[in-house]
Amino acid sequence: MERIILIITLLIAMPMGVYAQDSLDSLMNRNLDEVVVTAQRKYTKPTARGLKVSMSGNPLSKIGSATDAIMQMPLINGSAGSISVLGKGAPVIYINGRKMMNSSELANLKSSDLASVEIITNPSAEYGSDVSAIILIKTKQPLAGLYVSGKGLVQASEEWSESAGANLQYHNDNGLTVFGDISYAWDGFKQKRHYSESFREISEADKSFTTLSDETAKKRSQSLTVDGGLNYDFGKNSAGMKYIFSRTPKSRFTGEGHTSTDALPISDITSATSLGTQSFDHYINAFGDFRLPLSIGLRADLDYMSGKNVSCWDAKENETGRIITNNNWSRHDYFGTKLRINRKFGNIAVETGAEYAHTENDQYFTSHGLSDTFLKSASDIVSQNLQAYFASFDYDISPKWNIYGGIRYEATDSRYERNGIPDNNLSKKYHDVLPNLGIQFISPVNITMYYRVKVSRPSYTLLDNNFAYVTPTLWETGNPELVASRAHNVGVSLYYRNFVFQGTYIHSENAIGSIYQYNAELKANVRTNINLPDYDTWQLVASQGFNIRFWHPTVQGVLLLQDLEYGNPMRKYDKPFYQLSLNNRFDLPAGIYAYLSAFYLGTGNTSTTYSRGTWQMALTLSKSYRNWTFTLSANDIFGTWKQRFDTYSNSVEYKSDIKGASQYVSLAVRYTINGAKGKYKGKAVREDEMNRL
Repeated sequence: MERIILIITLLIAMPMGVYAQDSLDSLMNRNLDEVVVTAQRKYTKPTARGLKVSMSGNPLSKIGSATDAIMQMPLINGSAGSISVLGKGAPVIYINGRKMMNSSELANLKSSDLASVEIITNPSAEYGSDVSAIILIKTKQPLAGLYVSGKGLVQASEEWSESAGANLQYHNDNGLTVFGDISYAWDGFKQKRHYSESFREISEADKSFTTLSDETAKKRSQSLTVDGGLNYDFGKNSAGMKYIFSRTPKSRFTGEGHTSTDALPISDITSATSLGTQSFDHYINAFGDFRLPLSIGLRADLDYMSGKNVSCWDAKENETGRIITNNNWSRHDYFGTKLRINRKFGNIAVETGAEYAHTENDQYFTSHGLSDTFLKSASDIVSQNLQAYFASFDYDISPKWNIYGGIRYEATDSRYERNGIPDNNLSKKYHDVLPNLGIQFISPVNITMYYRVKVSRPSYTLLDNNFAYVTPTLWETGNPELVASRAHNVGVSLYYRNFVFQGTYIHSENAIGSIYQYNAELKANVRTNINLPDYDTWQLVASQGFNIRFWHPTVQGVLLLQDLEYGNPMRKYDKPFYQLSLNNRFDLPAGIYAYLSAFYLGTGNTSTTYSRGTWQMALTLSKSYRNWTFTLSANDIFGTWKQRFDTYSNSVEYKSDIKGASQYVSLAVRYTINGAKGKYKGKAVREDEMNRL
């Protein structure tokens, strides 16, 4: 079934009170003159750690939402409907220095509100050890006044979706900003899924089995987010606080499937699965940004988050009569604080700081309908303390040479208890030293070389070893024995006019990958995650822009080569993986901009997964008239997008084919009266710690 979505969005902003009529646009132009170069990408400038895009006068400022604007920028892949940095994956996004906690924050931000967007592909020591890419967004300066805005959205497809939101902000010339937001959504999706499993039972006489499963899955979910806070700028100093309450009152995922197999006594099985969840989170962020004597900058951040998740999952097989029910209750807490000091000594900028974070996850799990060997009712407590210290520098040796670097030290102490008894095998301590060093040559050809170490620790979900049902012969579980992975990155970046090239060599230690194993007692395959053997990866990323009168095409590509070997029997995962995209901007008459994109996900291996390739096209038309902005978009125009991935590991060959939730048509209509917004400058201390929850 084709997925056709009609989205109508109306955004109205009404100012009350008196606001300044100063020419902020001209002031912004003067401040950003240094980042403007010639040629088609005259709004883009390379930096030591990535590139920066000026939005002043940029046609992208008229596209509508900030999300749509960023998706059209170089080194960005938006084919999956979300922002991804080529070769780096999902970035951590900061808006005016504060980490974005919900994607709706960016969707509600207009492209015309943006002053600049910086895409960082080699983060400094200040950021968390597992961060691969950063996007720093700065908005335009606020105007004084009271602002009230409202937004409504409706979607029509296989599943109807609706959402609504309201915003209130007050900013005065004394630097005080008070703000509050509320949003509510009721949305869903539907997908068709096909799974193929070929596996064998390793014994004296090997037996081979095949399972084919088809499933129709859909999800309906409610969500509510409320936030409020204040920001106060006094002189060169700022302080503020923000509170966010998010809740999922109801979320329900259901699936109906048919399985044909020769691995079980009954060859044809129809099944039904259901997952109902409820959750809430309280999040508080406070910050202070001060300019001390001797030109010393001091930044302090404080975070607290507490939440709860409740879920009930059940599966029923009609022909076998088997019913499996799992109930899970968990509560999580997070506390983090961060202190940073910076100062400039001539041409050398120095920064140093420290962090502390504590996370705790209490879980109670019960299960019925399967042997205790696989589903054990238990009470788990996992807690972790993390300390980090970092220092970095940036030295402008000359107008053409720059050297930068830093070092980060992290110490983690995790403790695992099951049913009140400490598990010394699963309780671990880590001490990691993470250096980074780079040198930049600035000329018509801008070249940067760098070395960086990255560490990623498994989330609590990956550590949870309870089993989850997928098909009658396929289960999933976590692995509490996972350890942190480490990656050494050696990279080179080259920028020349409209051309961008990035090459990276990566040596991965204990990388986490998905594998499948046959379990004879369960008579099914089990998907889990393990620490893979050490292996090397070579990655090439390229982007080339052109300027042909009213046509502005950009060609981008990624090529990945790896030498991974794993399994029993041993398998090689070394097929080259690639992806290609063509983004086009057409400057049409009457001030209309057209964006036509084509994306091809190629074949090849990434970790233990093999992609069988797929493609899609998207079109966006944008027109601004006075205070109005109209944006018409169509994604996956021809309905060609599929998720087709295989994993061959040990004695199991697993294939998946998923279609749906990709094709839509949308119309966004925005109306704004003086839509400038105040800034909140707080940011999360340890976003990776919160993500673990």
